[in-house]
Amino acid sequence: MPLLDAKEVSVRFGGHMALLDVTMSVEPGRITGLIGPNGAGKTTLFNVMTGLQDPVRGRVLMNGIDVTGSPPHERSQRGMARTFQRLELFGSLTAYENLQVAAEIKRMWGGGTSVPADERVESAIELIGMRPFVHKRADVLTTGQARLVELGRALVTRPKVLLLDEPASGLDADETEYFGTILKGLAKAGMGILIVEHDVPLVMKLCSQIFVLDFGQMIASGPPAAIQGNQRVIEAYLGAPAGSGA
Repeated sequence: MPLLDAKEVSVRFGGHMALLDVTMSVEPGRITGLIGPNGAGKTTLFNVMTGLQDPVRGRVLMNGIDVTGSPPHERSQRGMARTFQRLELFGSLTAYENLQVAAEIKRMWGGGTSVPADERVESAIELIGMRPFVHKRADVLTTGQARLVELGRALVTRPKVLLLDEPASGLDADETEYFGTILKGLAKAGMGILIVEHDVPLVMKLCSQIFVLDFGQMIASGPPAAIQGNQRVIEAYLGAPAGSGA
């Protein structure tokens, strides 16, 4: 059973249909990609799935349970975590304190984890390699370090499904490679991961299933090879490959 399902989701902003009957799913143990041009509706779909935006029709399910209309904290209790395209760290707190805040909030809200907050923080620090900068204030961290802190803050909630909005934004090649290695390890451990990302080579490398949005509609889905060869996706987003003569 998918960890997360969007079924025939539609969203309207005034007279504009931002999403139209969009269906997609996130499976356990897999990294799933969501790509498409700017304005295609990717973040809107993310917001519907995480409870920040109500659809005008359609449903969102977690482990087969309908959570449409449930607020974000209730979805967190069921095992969902997300990051944002724009870094949202507490700048005056250290990296460690940022994780600690998330762990304590999770403790107060509940959600099934019996692991103490401090233990969850230490586990996340070790898992993603934060030790060298863990006591630095967040507002002096590099973008790469801040992205890791944001990921760590999500991981201390012990999610079953993790949604990442532009996680490689602002990272150099080495940082992107390292980030991808962490995500592959999380998926191997059974977590379901959904990433919205404009770094197409990263998506193709990490994801086993990719969904493509354009003008609010799902125009393709499948494994990387199928997406790269899909003419509609090429025309809408990927462009002709080098040397194709197109």
